[in-house]
Amino acid sequence: MPESAQPSPNRIAGSNKRKSSEPVARTSNYHQSVTANADPLRIGRIPICFFVVSVFFFLIGVCAMPFAAPYVAEFFYQAVVLAVVHTFTLGWITAAIMGVMYRYVPALTRVPIRWPRVAYAQLAIFAIGVSGMVAHFELGAWFGLWLAAIAVVISIIMFAANLAPCLWAQFGSGVAETGMMLALGFLITTASLGTLLGIDKTYDFLGGNVLTNISGHAHLAAIGWVTMSICAVSYRMLPAFLLPTVPLPRHALWQLYALAASVSALAVSLLFGLGGETIFAVTTAAALVWWVVIIGRMVARRRMPLGWTPRHALAGIAGLAVAIALGIALTLTGGDSYWGARIAPGYALAGLLGFFSNFIIGMSYQLFPGFVARARQGRGWAAVTIAELSVMRTRWFVFGAFNAGVAVMIAGFMAGSLGTIQAGAILGAAGGAAYALTTMWTLSFAFRAAVPAAAAQSALRILPE
Repeated sequence: MPESAQPSPNRIAGSNKRKSSEPVARTSNYHQSVTANADPLRIGRIPICFFVVSVFFFLIGVCAMPFAAPYVAEFFYQAVVLAVVHTFTLGWITAAIMGVMYRYVPALTRVPIRWPRVAYAQLAIFAIGVSGMVAHFELGAWFGLWLAAIAVVISIIMFAANLAPCLWAQFGSGVAETGMMLALGFLITTASLGTLLGIDKTYDFLGGNVLTNISGHAHLAAIGWVTMSICAVSYRMLPAFLLPTVPLPRHALWQLYALAASVSALAVSLLFGLGGETIFAVTTAAALVWWVVIIGRMVARRRMPLGWTPRHALAGIAGLAVAIALGIALTLTGGDSYWGARIAPGYALAGLLGFFSNFIIGMSYQLFPGFVARARQGRGWAAVTIAELSVMRTRWFVFGAFNAGVAVMIAGFMAGSLGTIQAGAILGAAGGAAYALTTMWTLSFAFRAAVPAAAAQSALRILPE
C-alpha cells in the first residue's frame, strides 16, 4: 500500500480517535508485511538483483569491444574473444532472461515458486561462475574454466528446479509457458555441453571437429535458449505494449515446436558430423521468419504508438534478418575458410547485439521501472511513478549509437577493415554505456528509500495504486 493511502493519526482530530486509529495502522502494516513475505518474487527484489548483474556484465562487454576488435579481426576463435562472447551470452543475456522469468512465470502460471530464497543463492553461484569463466577464458586457463562452468551448471539446475514445476502444468497449452519450458531444456543442455567442451580442453576426450563442436554449442545457446525465450516472452509482452486488434494465433505454439525441432537437428548434425547443416539452417530460419510474421501482424495492427520498446524490437528483427542471411552463408562457406572467418564475427554480432540485445534493451524500458516501483511499494517506501524512474533524454542516443555501431562493425568485418571495426566498436560502446549507466540509476531506487529528483520537485503527481 502506498504511504499516502495508509491511515494517519494526524488526519483524525481528538485523542480518542487517534488511539482508535493506531491499531488500524498497525494492522495495515502487518498485512503489508505478510503480503511481502508471501509473494517475495512479485514485489521483492530478486528479479531486480538479476537485472543489476545483467546490466553490469553488459557494461563490461561493451567497454571491452574496442579492445577485443583486433583479436576478432585476426580470427574469431581465440580466448579473448570467447571471454567477451560469454560476457554477453551468460552475464548479460542469460541473467536478464532469468530475472524476467522469475518475475513473470509465477504470475503467468499462477503457481508460486517453491523455493524463492534459493534464487539468491542461485544468483550468487551464477555470478561467481560467469565471472570465473570470463576471467579464465581471458587467461587461457582451462582447468579453472571448467570448474567455473560447473558452478554455472549448478546455478542453472537450481533455476530450472524453481521454475519447471510452475511451467510444466501449462506445457502444451500456454504459448509463452511452453516456449519458456522448452528454453529451460535447451539451457540445461547448452550449459552441460559447454562444460564438457571445457573439460575436453584439459583431457581431450571428445571427438569431432573443434569448430563444429563449438558451433553446435553456440546454436543451442543462441537459438535454443535465448531465441526461444525471446519468442516466448514476446508473445506475452508485445501485445501488452502494442494493444493489437488481432489475437495471438494458435499456430504460434507450432512455431515454437518447429524452432525447437530445427535447432535440435542443426546442433546434432554439427556435433556428430551427420551433414545437412544447410538444410537445417534453412528450416531454422523459416521458423524464425514465421515468428517475425506473427509479430509483424501485431505491430501492423497496433492501437498504441511506437515508443522506444517497439523501435528496439524492430531493430532487433532487422538484426535477426542479417543474422539469418549470414548464418546460412556460413554453412555454405564453413567457419575455417577465408570468407567464413569474415562472416562468423558478423553473424555473432548480428545475433548477440543486433537481435538479442535490442530486444532486452527495449523490454527493459517497460519492465524495469515497473519492477522497481513495485519493489518500493512492497517495502513501504515513498511511491514513485514509472516516468520518474525512467531516463528518457538519452534513449535516442542509445538507439542510434548502439545500432549504428553494430552495423558499422558488421560492415568492417565483411570488408576486412580493422579501422572500421574499431570505429563501430567505439560508437556501439558509447551507446551501450549510456544505456547501462542510466539503467543502473533506475534499478538503484529498489535499494534506497530516496526518490528521484523529478518526484521530489513535482507538486502534482499521479501515484500508482
